Amino acid sequence: MQKFDVILIGIDKTGKILAKRSAAAGKSVAVIDKSAEIPDGTSVDQADIVSHFLVHKSDFVKLHPGLSFDEKDIWYRRAIQEKRRFQAMLAKNDLDELEKLENVTVFRGSGSIIVENEVRILSSKGTSVISGSKIVSASVNPSTFPEISWLDTCSIVYTREMLMDLVDLPKRLVILGGSQAGLETASIYAGFGCAVTFLEENMVFLAEEDEDIAAEIKKALEERGVTFKLGAHVEKIAMEQRSSLISFIYEGQKQEIHADAILISPRVDPAANGDTRTSSSICISPPFSRVGQTEREARAAGYNVLISNLAASSISKAQVIGQMTGMMKTVIDADTKKILGAALFCAGSDEIISIIQLAMDQDADYMVLRDLVFPYPTIAEALNELFSI
Repeated sequence: MQKFDVILIGIDKTGKILAKRSAAAGKSVAVIDKSAEIPDGTSVDQADIVSHFLVHKSDFVKLHPGLSFDEKDIWYRRAIQEKRRFQAMLAKNDLDELEKLENVTVFRGSGSIIVENEVRILSSKGTSVISGSKIVSASVNPSTFPEISWLDTCSIVYTREMLMDLVDLPKRLVILGGSQAGLETASIYAGFGCAVTFLEENMVFLAEEDEDIAAEIKKALEERGVTFKLGAHVEKIAMEQRSSLISFIYEGQKQEIHADAILISPRVDPAANGDTRTSSSICISPPFSRVGQTEREARAAGYNVLISNLAASSISKAQVIGQMTGMMKTVIDADTKKILGAALFCAGSDEIISIIQLAMDQDADYMVLRDLVFPYPTIAEALNELFSI
């Protein structure tokens, strides 16, 4: 039995860093990953990148409003084929990079812990067992279905990973739940021309965000072709040949809707609330990115706040690239002049949110971003105006 100092099951960004640092410190490292061997294997990084990839592809379809559904289906099929090649390339590059490192051994297959310090590897070559002083699992299991009675009788219910690997574009997609992953999926499939409907029991859309930001995001998704039924309670789903009939209660009325595909996407509460300085993004079109506190959170915490809003349509670069949807918002402590948080719903937000995060991490006054000279024209230069309070 081969023995290692560190066994890493799966590859993500953190796992790659851990493998490199452990190997550099002279420790023997085993990396087990199935993504290069199994076509639908994905890591955390891959799942996020795939969403960005498909949103980008769907935006091309939106630029051609006269396409028939069959023509949109052709675009979608090409995108899925490209996505699969892209995933395979990412997985291969990750493993090839690690294989070149001294002290690192790569196993292509699926790893599972069987007893303390021992891992079983299942691959196309057979089964083997290795041991390690430390075992770290960086793998991500695909989304799983909740316990729902009708799931066994419905053949068109998918997780996000399964849905984004379908070859045929569904005409009607119903999303059950209001998670961020569900919003990303809705943006992708509505962009490709699918009729997307959200059935969400929560009465408030993106309740964790300020109302003005949430309203702007909801409006943009509706304009993209997404229908929201907030406060809807699903009672029954029945198969009808190759589609399903969903019965639900909405605004006190019993209603029905047909679906060619159903995505289970329950909301997940964030692991961190309040004043978190780790930026995050939702991959919709345009992307929504945030860092720090919302206006509501800052006021509840007792801050004397200054608020600044900026419409994306007033940004020169947004006009140049024709992406004028959205807005920017920042929350400032009026007493200390420090940045408490920001929410950016606009083109390029997933890039420039890090500029604001850096200013917050450095405890800089908001005037630093107000006065910073940016290249012209860029989305980032809009920070000058946003912070001109």
